[in-house]
Amino acid sequence: MIVGRPISLIVALCGLAPAATAQQPARPSEIAIEKFAQLPLMRQARLSPAGTHIAYIRPHKGQGHLIIQPLGGATTPTVVPPAQSMAIDWLHWANPDRVVFSVSATSRRGITETLETRLYAIDKDGKHLEHIVRPSRQAVSGSNLPRELAPPQIQDDVIHWLPDEPNHILLSVDGNHDGADEVRRVDIRDGKFDEVRNDYDGIQNWLTDQTGKLHLGWGYRMSTVRVLTKAADGQWRNAKKSDWYDAGYFPQGFTESPDVAYMRGPDENGYMVIKTMNVDTGEFLETVFEKPGLDAGGLVPDPLTRQPVGVTYVEHFEQTVYFDDELASLQRAIDRVKPDTVNDIISMSADRRKVLIHSFSDVDPGTFAYLDRDKNEMSFIAEAMPGLLPELMSPVEAVSYEARDGVRIPAYLTVPRGLPREGLRMVVMPHGGPASRDDKTFWFLSQFLASRGYAVFQPNFRGSSGYGKGFEHAGRKEWGGKMQEDVTDGTTWLIAEGIAAPDRICIVGWSYGGYSAAMGAVQTPELYQCAGSINGVLDLPGLIADDKKYIGGSSWTRHMGLEDESARSVSPYHQAERIQVPVLIAQAKDDARVHDDQAKRMVKRLKRLKKPVEYVEVEFGGHSMNNETARLQILQSLERFLGENI
Repeated sequence: MIVGRPISLIVALCGLAPAATAQQPARPSEIAIEKFAQLPLMRQARLSPAGTHIAYIRPHKGQGHLIIQPLGGATTPTVVPPAQSMAIDWLHWANPDRVVFSVSATSRRGITETLETRLYAIDKDGKHLEHIVRPSRQAVSGSNLPRELAPPQIQDDVIHWLPDEPNHILLSVDGNHDGADEVRRVDIRDGKFDEVRNDYDGIQNWLTDQTGKLHLGWGYRMSTVRVLTKAADGQWRNAKKSDWYDAGYFPQGFTESPDVAYMRGPDENGYMVIKTMNVDTGEFLETVFEKPGLDAGGLVPDPLTRQPVGVTYVEHFEQTVYFDDELASLQRAIDRVKPDTVNDIISMSADRRKVLIHSFSDVDPGTFAYLDRDKNEMSFIAEAMPGLLPELMSPVEAVSYEARDGVRIPAYLTVPRGLPREGLRMVVMPHGGPASRDDKTFWFLSQFLASRGYAVFQPNFRGSSGYGKGFEHAGRKEWGGKMQEDVTDGTTWLIAEGIAAPDRICIVGWSYGGYSAAMGAVQTPELYQCAGSINGVLDLPGLIADDKKYIGGSSWTRHMGLEDESARSVSPYHQAERIQVPVLIAQAKDDARVHDDQAKRMVKRLKRLKKPVEYVEVEFGGHSMNNETARLQILQSLERFLGENI
């Protein structure tokens, strides 16, 4: 395999010129803050089935635009901008000529704030843009004329791409707003549809075999989880009575045989593995993936058939293990050429001869390359975030420490490049979720802080995913309890080891991490000189009440709070009088996950209590602050706040 000349791909169009790489600065601190706030130049990059075109999401004026263009050609690309206050989330080539893509925005239905998604399709030449999910129609009493219902809230749950029917997809959608999804066969040219399956009470999700036939449905009816499987006799049965469900397994997809499913569940030590199972008999056949001490992630589909060809896992980076021999061999070849990075095969042509690769590391936000296997040539396409040179970023180190009860807690430590590993200004940064995890993958926020001289500590406290079922479940009903104690114990470990200067530590987090940061200021103000919450949960009873308005909310909220304690006792808003350090609260107005009224009420209460508080209101960014303006606002506020306090 040889490396060829750069491919002519990212072109100037309507101001969409590639950003020029800045001249190398002498120190990381000289890198402009805008470089860290930028969105990646390419997201969701996908090759067309024929391998002649590429579609991807590219930022312009801070927001992602859909770009479709021929590979190496001079034809003007297609550019699809998002509507105002909407974000383009993902895209997929439904056939060689047409791209389906999803957009999202925050809205409101009655008194409830919602995240709304819409599904569109467009030809590769930019023609025939269509909104392809139509509202349902309902008969009006006493009239022969049906009326059109309001649009469905979630419109982008594609359950099968129907490769044998290139102009149709299978879609799960709640068209009549009764809390149960029907299955539609949708024409991606005009949105016309047939109902394959009418509403089944308590089912909001569906899974098909490789032929597109429905085999599994699951969801919530009030606070009760429902799981149905289709038996060999065609009847739908309650899967919660099956041995595999009791053992904690759940179908992820199907093999070439509609009778054999890939199942994900815990092994005897509680770590998630992938097995195959005969869906009619419930008999497990073989273990497809297991890695001692680590959880199996999701299945990786073939670009055309969508049949699973591999599985992801995270040790320190997310990687793919292919059980498809050809792809496993291809991955090994790519890794030999690029041994210093993690190399993801992110897209392929239908014949697998044209390949897109994203290579990244802890210090590298990534580069994109195009591999032509017929020519045995790999060509550079683009940097993900120009101006952020790997040699100026700070390495991320995997560490661990012992919690007060002896449990070993994994974590990641980023020490600013060039500084000794002692007496550091420290930002303790618990992750969101809480059932998620941090890893070593490049993250704009931690690298920005390191460039300004702050070390960053990211503990994977109990409740984090990826370390086995037992570790994750140990976080249930431990908000403000063991999950918080693990963060506290990580901070005291940093001090005991001499890594952190004890009088220069701030705790900052996003989402659940924002809750943890605020609770750090509540429970252990002696450890921190300041606290920062970005779209954080500040009123826990309020979040629980909000979540119960949504389908399934009464089920998952049972894991929130602290066992045998009221939610108010572990709610930052209700414990605000205990806060003794300056607090920064940053909140997006259009955050549909944690509503902005939480932040506003918290700020008012802290001011009434005469506590030092700064409020940063972001107009448009959503829960993830998914545009450059929002991210720049966050980074500027943090830089100023940390500079004043540690």
